[in-house]
This record gives sequence, C-alpha cells and structure tokens, in this order.
Amino acid sequence: MTEDSSLLILRDLVKPKKEIETHISHVLLTDDYVYKLKKKVDFGFLNFKLSKDRKRFCILEKKLNERFCRGVYEDALKIARRGSEFVLVPATSTLTAVDYVVKMRRIPEKDFLKNRIGKGEISQDKARDIGKQTAELFQNIETSAEAAHENGSYKTVRYNCEENFQQTENYSGTFIDRQHYKFIKKKTLDFLDNNQNIFINRASDGYVKDGHGDLRLEHIFFQDQKVGLMDCIEFNRRMRFNDVISDFVFLCTELDQIGKYELSDAFLEGFLSVYDDEDSQKLINFYKCYRAFVRAKVTCFLLEEKGEDWENYRQKKEELDRLMELSLTYAFNMDSVKTLLFTGLMGTGKSKNAKAFVKKYPSRLLSTDYYRKTTAGLDPELKVYDEYGKGLYSKENSQKLYKKLGEMACKYNKLGRMTVVDGSFSKNDFLEIFRNDNNLKIIKLKFTAKEDEIIKRLQKRLSKSSVSDGRPEIFDKQMKSSEDIAAELVIDTTKAAVHDNLIKIENFLIDEA
Repeated sequence: MTEDSSLLILRDLVKPKKEIETHISHVLLTDDYVYKLKKKVDFGFLNFKLSKDRKRFCILEKKLNERFCRGVYEDALKIARRGSEFVLVPATSTLTAVDYVVKMRRIPEKDFLKNRIGKGEISQDKARDIGKQTAELFQNIETSAEAAHENGSYKTVRYNCEENFQQTENYSGTFIDRQHYKFIKKKTLDFLDNNQNIFINRASDGYVKDGHGDLRLEHIFFQDQKVGLMDCIEFNRRMRFNDVISDFVFLCTELDQIGKYELSDAFLEGFLSVYDDEDSQKLINFYKCYRAFVRAKVTCFLLEEKGEDWENYRQKKEELDRLMELSLTYAFNMDSVKTLLFTGLMGTGKSKNAKAFVKKYPSRLLSTDYYRKTTAGLDPELKVYDEYGKGLYSKENSQKLYKKLGEMACKYNKLGRMTVVDGSFSKNDFLEIFRNDNNLKIIKLKFTAKEDEIIKRLQKRLSKSSVSDGRPEIFDKQMKSSEDIAAELVIDTTKAAVHDNLIKIENFLIDEA
C-alpha cells in the first residue's frame, strides 16, 4: 500500500482541521490532537522505507520526547484493517498493519515560545528562566560515557564538520563567498586540532547527551509555566547525540538570525547558570558556527534543487547570506571573543558604522553617549550642553562610564558575544580603566574624516534627534586634548560608504583572527 493510501486512510479516520507536510512526514491536526505519519523516504541520514522501521521510529519518537515533556506524546498507533474497516489501534496490536502513526496532544499555538517571542511576551528575565529550565531538562538525561564516546566524541564532531565542508565545497564561489568558506573551514578545523582533549573529556564528563538534536524556537512550549521540548530527532543517533552546548546554541543562532541578540544572550545566560564550567563557555562560538553553517548548507541544497526561477529563491538566498554572516562572526570569535572599540573624534562616523556593524555581524553595542545619559537617569536623546570636560562629561563621570562599559563587555565576553564599544576613548586613561584586567581581546579601530566634513556633520546633527551632544563649538577642544591610543585599523569616512567600511573591517578581522 502506498504512502498516499496511508494518508488518505488516516485523513478519513481523524478528520483533520489542518494538514502540514514536511520533507519527512505528514502532520494532521484536529482540535485536540496531532497525528504524524512518516513518509516512506530514504535520505541517507534517515530511512523510513520499511514498515518495521516506521514502527520502530514511531515508538522511539514517543519514548525520546517523553524525557522533555509530560503528557504530550500519547501513543504510537497502528493503522490496521478490522474486517471491512480501517482503525487506529496501539502499535503493539496483533492486527495487520497498514502503517504507523504518532499521536500527540495538540499544544495551543499561543503556548509555543516562537509565538510568544513574536508577540513580545518574553522578557530577558523570562528568557533566563527558560534557559535554566532547559539546562535542567538536559541535566536529567542519563547517557553512559560509552554511548557518549561512541556517538558524540571528538571523532564524531570532526566527521560532522568535515562532512559539512565536503558537501558545501561546490557552493564556494557561487552561493557562498569563497573567502568566507575558506576562513570558516580553517578556523573550525584548527579549533578541533587545538582542542581535541576538550572534546574527549566532554564525552567522559557527562556533557555529551543522547539529547534533542533540533532545538529550535518552534519546538519549545509552555506547560503550566514550565518549559517543555518536543520534536527531538529520533531517526539518527549521530544527529541526536550532542554536547549540551551544541544542542542549546542552535536556539541562540535562530535568535541571532532575527537580530534578537539580547534574548539570545539571556537564554544562554540561563543555560550557563547550570552548565557554568569554563569549557562550556569556550565551545559557544564553535558550536554556534557549526549550527549556522549546517543550516546554510541545507539552504544551499534547496537553492540548487529549486533554481533561480523558484518564487522563493530570492528570500532563501537572503536567508543563506544571513546565515553566512552568523557563521563568519562566530568564526571570528571562536578562539577568543573580540571586543571592538570604534573610537575617534565626534562627527567621524563611528556611531553610524557601529550600528551598521552590529546589525550585520551579531554583536552587542555599547554606546558611551547612550550609557552616559541613562546611567545619570536621563533620556538618552535629551540634549546636554555642558562645557567640554565638565558636568556630565567631566573626567570623573567619564572614568565611571568606561569602567561600567568594561564590566558589561566582560559579561558579554563570557557569553561568547562580540562587543562593539562606540566611544571617543580620547584618553589612554579611559582605555586602561575600560580594560581593567578584564582579560578582554581588544581591537581598536579609529574613525577619521576631514575637518570641514566633520563640522558639516555636526551642524546637521543639531537639528536631528540624537544621543550625541557633539557640536561644532566643542569640536576644537576635543581635537586638541585627545590622545592617541594606537589603533590597529584606521578608517577614513570622509567619502567612503558604510558598506565599504564594513567590508574593510571584515577583511581586517579575517586577517587578524
């Protein structure tokens, strides 16, 4: 009996209100239940061709997912013939099987994390709690050291990474920028070479779990304020066995992709409150890069299959480009998390370039203009016309500000997050206060422009809403009193477009990483 026949029979039995088709299953939804019918497909990484395998995987899907949620996966069922009728019975029934189905309780759409984030209902505090609860679910999974080494140790991780690069090599120079491909590949394989013992020890020490494998926003939901996970990978042990950091940061990359860096970091902060060891922190960007690159690879497959005439081609190509921006950023920070200082005089374009940079390359922005005012309890866009070096801009207030920003950068550093600090850093003293033995990997960029262009920008700024109080009458004082902090890269913004500046910074980081 064909798959279509199984689907027709199931549809007649359950009378669905809605149907969803994925590449591996048909999902039929009624008001109260969800029925999943596996397609008779063989993709190499999964094989549902045989009836006995579909039965086994239905039973396994229920068993594995019950570790993460209560009362959702109700049963593995058999579509069977009884006399002249078709019926749904337990998979263990002796009736002759037509096919096998997983029956689940339907979760209200409003209870899925993805939808709550979309409605703005998840605060950073709530995200930390969700991250912590998720970590506790993983902590409760028992996985033997033998199984962890067999399915998720160094050799497996390296095999997975090398497979990714082999499968995407033909897309280098077409869908994927060739320089980016080479850089990400080199950083990944070098990291594996230099940290082999970490991966081996993680398997021995209980960090590699028979876990989830596909932890995405749409697979997390709420049960009476408690977090539940669903749709873990049942069909492939190699994809399901992962370091807990690898499993969790998949979720973070999804949030990074849509620009929700604050939530991404809050989720991770909650997770790391349970898994708070040094090696977990060290692996964040390695596994973020791996996860983003896997998704980029799958998108390449899709683009090649569908071709440029496909109506969704442009959208998917944009998704691919974004995933490669993520992969590249994580690769920049794989060995050490970077703190970029966008320095320079007022009006040189450092703020404009900083905002564009953090949007393109997922990183946290720390603006001296913003935090100087909010720390003092002021609206960040309130104009403060203190004399240069006086009042809000006194040396004492500036020292406190740079100390605070250094502490914030250190916090983000521990979450694997690159930080961009937008500030003049007009005194070497401010740089040292910011550094303050925080063990930050600091890269200093200096933005410049011709003086007449700077004055023109400052005059134009006076009529606009801005967090900056820079203005023509104090520019000369700042210029004469500023000290050289020895920037590694100088960018003249007099005529250069922001896009060109970002490419220049990107190339510099590739060379430096």
